[in-house]
Amino acid sequence: MLIETATRDVSAARQRHCIEIVERTRLRRLVDRIDVAIASCEETHLQGIKEVTPQIAERVQEVFAFARRSVRLTGDVDAIRKVDEYLARRRIKITEVMDVLWSIQETVFDVMLPWRTELPEDVEPQGDTNGIWREFQAIA
Repeated sequence: MLIETATRDVSAARQRHCIEIVERTRLRRLVDRIDVAIASCEETHLQGIKEVTPQIAERVQEVFAFARRSVRLTGDVDAIRKVDEYLARRRIKITEVMDVLWSIQETVFDVMLPWRTELPEDVEPQGDTNGIWREFQAIA
């Protein structure tokens, strides 16, 4: 009886671990696809093109579909709601598309690393206008 219970527990733990690996891999692929889409948008924007080109539109639609599917598979209701809100935004200009991509990526990072949401917004001590980083500047 004890061996059966232990075997069942090990099997369940192994299955949970496999599911976690699959989910992490899917979310990493999403982040990679978003990075590629953002880079493509940035290159286009640097050429002086302000509106979304058909090639960019096609690429980001694929990324958006993958993002929607990937985030829904996590089961995180808040993340699903946020991604749906982002995808409902206007996306005519390249900068608008990049904003949506960055917002989705930020939400995915929060799903992948939940402790990120617990970090303080401002890490500078109150009243410190110079920033603590200045104390550690190299002396020329």
